[in-house]
Amino acid sequence: MSEYIPPSADLAATTTVSPRKRRRWPAILALVAALLVGGGIGFVVGSDPLDSRSAALDQREQDADQRDEEIAQRERDFAEAKEASNAALDSRRKTLDEKGADLSRREQELLPKEREAAKNVINGDGIFLVGVDINPGTYRNSGGSRCYWQRSSGTSGEFGEILANGNESGPAVVTIQPSDVAFTSKRCGTWSLVN
Repeated sequence: MSEYIPPSADLAATTTVSPRKRRRWPAILALVAALLVGGGIGFVVGSDPLDSRSAALDQREQDADQRDEEIAQRERDFAEAKEASNAALDSRRKTLDEKGADLSRREQELLPKEREAAKNVINGDGIFLVGVDINPGTYRNSGGSRCYWQRSSGTSGEFGEILANGNESGPAVVTIQPSDVAFTSKRCGTWSLVN
């Protein structure tokens, strides 16, 4: 049954209130959480900063060593390529020197022939010495108006040295003898040996 409580104005004084039971688990939970957070902060703050810096420096040193090795490999590759290139250039230089020497030799062989061939053409106006400036033989000119030519037995300019001469309009043919001393040409163009 239930206990009877008389009505009264002083109910509060006669009634005893039992103290409320406090719940303890939130305080315990807060304490555990505080310990965990404090421990984590302590671990982070308490860890040695030199360890992380040392690890970072070790990584940088490894990276630098790797870059140094890559650079050294590139330098070796470059040196090998340079050596191969120099060998190729030396070989090319040797070949060019040999060809240059061969060309010089051939040019020296051709010079007398060129000089001789030059004596087979009489260019322009002038007095040309037979055997020195020109070769004896039969020549044909390219033609010219008022062309004067003369074969001579000397170069003094005396009238008696004239062996043959002519005034031509257009192409002419003249045979210069080996015994002639000079040949004179004025306004005749180019004479070429025909035989």
